[in-house]
Amino acid sequence: MPDKTVKNPAAPMQAGGTSSVASTTPVDVAAGSKNTLNRRSYLKTAAVVASGGAALGMPAIARAQNRTWKLKLQSNWTGIGIESQDRSAQLFIDRVKKMSAGRIEITNFNADVLLGIGETFRGVGTGVADLAVTAPIYHRGTVPVGEYLWAVPFFPFTNLEFYEYIYQFMGIKELWAAAYKPHNVAHLTYMCSDEWGAMVSTRPVAKYAEFKGMKVRAFGIWADWLVHNGASIVTVPGGEVYTAIQTKILDAAAFGSPDAWAGMKMYEVCKYYLNPSVVPYDVVEVIMNLKTFNEMPPDLQEVMTSAARVMNLEISALTIPTDVRGRKKLAEGGMQTIMMPDDELTKAADWCWNKFVGLKGKDPNIDKVIEIYTQAKQVYKDYYGPKRLPT
Repeated sequence: MPDKTVKNPAAPMQAGGTSSVASTTPVDVAAGSKNTLNRRSYLKTAAVVASGGAALGMPAIARAQNRTWKLKLQSNWTGIGIESQDRSAQLFIDRVKKMSAGRIEITNFNADVLLGIGETFRGVGTGVADLAVTAPIYHRGTVPVGEYLWAVPFFPFTNLEFYEYIYQFMGIKELWAAAYKPHNVAHLTYMCSDEWGAMVSTRPVAKYAEFKGMKVRAFGIWADWLVHNGASIVTVPGGEVYTAIQTKILDAAAFGSPDAWAGMKMYEVCKYYLNPSVVPYDVVEVIMNLKTFNEMPPDLQEVMTSAARVMNLEISALTIPTDVRGRKKLAEGGMQTIMMPDDELTKAADWCWNKFVGLKGKDPNIDKVIEIYTQAKQVYKDYYGPKRLPT
């Protein structure tokens, strides 16, 4: 996505993106208690009498423990009508405050308020925002592997536990962290957002060849496939798809889930909903300024990581009822669902996978993802194949 001008820039941060902090009484000890005084006296005495590194280190540790960390969260999809995003972001903020006993306070900024989508990754690295809920596809120009961490069309990410295995035990988590570290960005967790790739269209499309001549919003390998079938790609921010279709800048678009399309009232400008989604879950993420994260004491680092991982569970659960309601709203608004035939889907899946593995040799991180995903596809087939039930 193209970068935009920063809106409402934040007040200057400390060098390296350090978040603003304030001193406070330790939250687990009553103000003015004997334990508080003893602890402070001990730290003060230790700072005076200790020698070497300990003399310098103890006050710094004490300050880190006694801070209230006031963090700015840029959410790329709150405030635009996607219920699951709004609810999960608020639950995350509340959970962090509770788990930290008030030592971390997060303020959420809705989509495009603090940073545009295209500038979110860089803005977190430089400290304009401390945190973000975003997607790695949006910073593929800076971190090329981000596109494939986000999604490979038709890759069988249909179950949360399946991707959890890939992430935790096949090397994706470590690859993600290493790719972001040079940019002063910490990767806290992936999140399996809702489906991606079911398209709204002003024209009925029963075969991919019928995209010929259409102006389409898409990106990644899926955009390559549509271009292969004669479409032209028009880059439009997700929040502007409605207007772009209304003004005939676009004929069709891939962006979000049924909940997102319904929230944007796309049934007012599009008659057709092209299914199924070619990405069962698109992988989004929670990122944080690395310097700020490293300055936190270990217990608060764990709070941030654990709370983010719980948000992953919540958003994946919340998308189920919201997408059910979204599909109903689209139908009630007059939108007709068109299912692509199986032979068309098989053809598209084979083309997209070959396009993906054909990238081997262009980037070491992409090579590693190709290796992991190839192994994971076989695991999926071997595990879920025998368990498949009739529908």
